[in-house]
Amino acid sequence: MNYCSYCGNPLKSGAKFCNHCGQKIEAQAVDGAVAGPHSENSRQGLNLTEGNKFEMKNSQRRIMNLWVFLLFVFVFLIFLPGIIGLDGFDGGFALGFVSFFMVIMSVIIIFIYRSRARQLDSILSGEGQIAVWFYQPDEWTRFVEGDFAEDKKVKKAIFYIISGVSVVVGILLTIRFQDILIAEIILGLIAFVAVIAFVAPYFRLKKLRKSKAQALIADKGVIVGRMFHLWVKLGASLDGVRWNDDNPGTRMIEFTYSMPTRNGRDQQIARVPVPEEKEAEARQVFDYFAKITGSGEYQEGGNY
Repeated sequence: MNYCSYCGNPLKSGAKFCNHCGQKIEAQAVDGAVAGPHSENSRQGLNLTEGNKFEMKNSQRRIMNLWVFLLFVFVFLIFLPGIIGLDGFDGGFALGFVSFFMVIMSVIIIFIYRSRARQLDSILSGEGQIAVWFYQPDEWTRFVEGDFAEDKKVKKAIFYIISGVSVVVGILLTIRFQDILIAEIILGLIAFVAVIAFVAPYFRLKKLRKSKAQALIADKGVIVGRMFHLWVKLGASLDGVRWNDDNPGTRMIEFTYSMPTRNGRDQQIARVPVPEEKEAEARQVFDYFAKITGSGEYQEGGNY
């Protein structure tokens, strides 16, 4: 497959213009190939990591190892009823079924985190690194508090949307089938979503507070503290980038990426704070990703 030498995105066969950046396709290919989106050439020499070393343990590998251990536990539980002589009608069948389901889930999770761990290893080894930033304590505190407030706002909006749709569907189904159990199930779903929406931001806050005040930006993803955002492999993609200086004390570059789920594509936002002395570098980073995605947006009221 050929790639645009300007933005690095794949080109359609026979295309005269890049469908991402609009650049005219010249006779650039050598033996039918040009630089890919994550190659050194596609970054046009953009590497701002000189003198900065990002240190972090591979958290994705630790999660993968935990699920490998759980996989063996669930496999053991499948055979446990036969070992202890537990009759199938006394809970043996139920234990075996649940354990078999968890074995399948464990294999899927291990596969996902194995891929993430390998990508994180390559980033930490220096592959595709673009910028490494460190923050003063007050800068990091402002970012963590701002990220927490923004995350709560997003989670709350999602909760209201899901709850509203669930209530409407629940009422219609309850009226149609005249079964109060449907309403109880809907209320249980809303309660479950509420717990996730209002508790998840606090876990994120705790994780960021315990993290080192550092960030790494690479072609494949970004690491902010201990938060790892990856937009390659397994159907993930980087969809857009935004320069946000709505709050002068917490200027940020926001990366919007998505990944496939059972209910469609799940969209996430990775917020990377810009150190006060790194604004010039940050502008280079923003321009680079804006060219790649073809979607660079300035926060309204911004001064860049």
